[in-house]
Amino acid sequence: MEARHLWRCDRPEAVTMKAVLEFTYPEDEANLRHALYGGKAIGALVDIQMVVRSHFKHDADPRDVLEKVRELTNTALNECGEE
Repeated sequence: MEARHLWRCDRPEAVTMKAVLEFTYPEDEANLRHALYGGKAIGALVDIQMVVRSHFKHDADPRDVLEKVRELTNTALNECGEE
């Protein structure tokens, strides 16, 4: 008898799961934007994390780090329509 792992997913229907998000427009416009641009927000957080990590690793000037964080934050918010 072949050993099988419980975590393995052998059923095709388990691999093709879907989720549908519904928004009432225009009332939920902000929530819709957040759902659409969440990936960009995560990318901005990763960029900010790298800048801060660089500060601790290379003893960068804190003012330079904060300026870069502000720049990355403003760029991400503008790209997501959150001016």
